[in-house]
Amino acid sequence: MLDKLQKIPAKRLAGAALRNARPSHLNLWRKDFLWSRKNPNLSAVHLRETFDWLKHAHDACGGKGVSGGYSVIDGWLPPYPETTGYIIPTFYDYAEWTGTDEWWQRAEAMAEWEIEVQMPNGAVQAGLFETGKEQIPAVFNTGQVILGWCRAYTEAKEEKYLQAATRAGDWLISVQADDGSWKFESQETETNVHAYDVRTAWSLLEIYDITKEEKYRQSAEKQIDWTLLQQKKNGWFENNAFFTSADKWTAPFTHTIAYVCEGLQEAYRILGKEEYFTAYEKTAKRLMRIFELRRFMAGDFNEKWRSSSKYSCLTGNAQIAGIWLKLFQTNSDVRYLNAALKLN
Repeated sequence: MLDKLQKIPAKRLAGAALRNARPSHLNLWRKDFLWSRKNPNLSAVHLRETFDWLKHAHDACGGKGVSGGYSVIDGWLPPYPETTGYIIPTFYDYAEWTGTDEWWQRAEAMAEWEIEVQMPNGAVQAGLFETGKEQIPAVFNTGQVILGWCRAYTEAKEEKYLQAATRAGDWLISVQADDGSWKFESQETETNVHAYDVRTAWSLLEIYDITKEEKYRQSAEKQIDWTLLQQKKNGWFENNAFFTSADKWTAPFTHTIAYVCEGLQEAYRILGKEEYFTAYEKTAKRLMRIFELRRFMAGDFNEKWRSSSKYSCLTGNAQIAGIWLKLFQTNSDVRYLNAALKLN
């Protein structure tokens, strides 16, 4: 930690010191240092605070894209096209739940911004967006922004959103491998083929659901078929990690495991194929049993569903809880509801 701090330029450290000297920041540092915890409040309270934070992240980038995060050294980071893409449907949902137009307007502003920064070939870039910086296309990111555009089109019925989505979908089809996978180098991962791209296949099904153009369904089904071949009998998926180096996490995070389940879950919703349901339920059920036995969800799992990790992946936990809640809605198995409430 000290070595990393010594490498940071003095000007950045000075800015960080001023930023973290604010009373609100000092209070957070105090709570973290003292390991201060509060009992959970009502879910509605936590939900409101979550959206308030997302609103700050949106405002930090001029009300266009949503910041990629907050750094104690640099403050708010530049906007992140990928995550902005799937924040769009979330904001539309919250607008409906609260009956507040602000969230609808913010979702539309994000969708507009995504069109502004879409690459000429239709793809969405990897990483954070910085004006003037070279854009490198990313398969997964493209799929997540398609989800946002499709929802924006459904809500606003403006053709520009569907046009952006189909341009992106056509690019995905053009770079898809014959076996259905996407073998595409990424600047953010060491692996170049991923089972979690089934969440990208889901985005093509959303285009298909709107346009009824068979090429999007066919491309999505090819990828889903490839993903199903990656599943072991115990429900674990091959080719689902970010890294291969021994000094990094080589086992899939619960974040990417949940991505696969989400993609299959939504593909089942659109196409109704039982093999999709069977596959993701097998994984979701295994995760539920692990959590019931250990009362803790490790942040990653190897091919035998073992983990020595002491950390828990916040994003993965939220996703898994969502998967369990949707399963409860599907089959009324109260175990999924109980597990989701405990994990939350």
